[in-house]
Amino acid sequence: MMSKLLSIFPAAHGDATGPTFWMPEAASSVAGDVDWILEFINVISYIFFVIIVFALLYLAIKYRRDPERKQISGEGPTHGLALELTWTIIPTLLVVVIFWVGMVGYIDLRESPDDSYEVSVAAQKWSWTFTHPDYAVTEGGELTVPLGRPVRLVMTSADVLHSLFVPAFRVKQDIVPGRYSTLWFEATKPGSYQLYCAEYCGRDHSTMLATVHVLPEEEFQATMGKLAREYEDLPDADLPRYALTRLYNRCSSCHSLDGSTGTGPSFQGLWERSTSGSTVFTDGTTLKDYMGSGGEYQMPENYIRDSILNPGKNLVENYTNVMPNNFASQLKPRQVEALVLMMKHFDELVDEEGNIIEPPAAEESEASTGDGG
Repeated sequence: MMSKLLSIFPAAHGDATGPTFWMPEAASSVAGDVDWILEFINVISYIFFVIIVFALLYLAIKYRRDPERKQISGEGPTHGLALELTWTIIPTLLVVVIFWVGMVGYIDLRESPDDSYEVSVAAQKWSWTFTHPDYAVTEGGELTVPLGRPVRLVMTSADVLHSLFVPAFRVKQDIVPGRYSTLWFEATKPGSYQLYCAEYCGRDHSTMLATVHVLPEEEFQATMGKLAREYEDLPDADLPRYALTRLYNRCSSCHSLDGSTGTGPSFQGLWERSTSGSTVFTDGTTLKDYMGSGGEYQMPENYIRDSILNPGKNLVENYTNVMPNNFASQLKPRQVEALVLMMKHFDELVDEEGNIIEPPAAEESEASTGDGG
């Protein structure tokens, strides 16, 4: 609809493919229309700027005061009907056209096509969770969508006001706690695009980022199938690295890998603090008070698991209860096990600077196991 309306203007329609002076790369079906409206308004602004500045300079020079002329005449025109009608009618028509085109585009963006692929979005301080009901797949910090198919996002917030914004798609929508909001787009170029929270939501608002991966249909189907069973098919030995590379992005906005202080305790040294029982809670007790036979946790693995599924139960000293309680519904039991194993083998996965240690290449592993002869 919007494209048909814009087509009555010369060169009005056309999907942009690269970045412009004002806008980043365009990669959705509506991006060209949005960019054209912006350029249309900019051109109008440029024209009126030039006209007004030229008139200002011309009149300032033409009617400047002559220093040799002592008496100023008060006579002159006081009314110009043609001029007044011109500067009233033309801007009014332009404003009406801008409003009409903009409103039609706004309505189109609010009504997603009937065959849209649906994704549930949960926004929370300070991360994004994307659930694909058709595949029973949940992604954190990443959203995988098909190329050339409308995608409808059904969004809600677990805490405060957020706003989902993908500049390359030219779409943005506020997410209000206690209600659902929707947003749709159709990606036209494969690739990876940045997703932001565009509403200030607290301390780590600037780290509330995600990546949208646009894949051709066949590749998308294969990826969804892989994501649906990836953790189930993994051997236990691969679970720690799976948790670090696939699950940690849900935790990264609050929990660091290098020991630096964040909204939550750093994962570096967490296993050592848990095994020694040195963790101090806000009520003055220590983890050691809950450990051992007959204790609530008995083993450090139980404490870490409980901290993931019931984060507000025992708060670590100097931290507040800001971790959402809905991780229990987002994580499968084997994924929770993977996170526990990641903490347990943390030093094998991450160096002291918080960099992920790459596993040795297959050739190196084979060479190291050879007889060297």
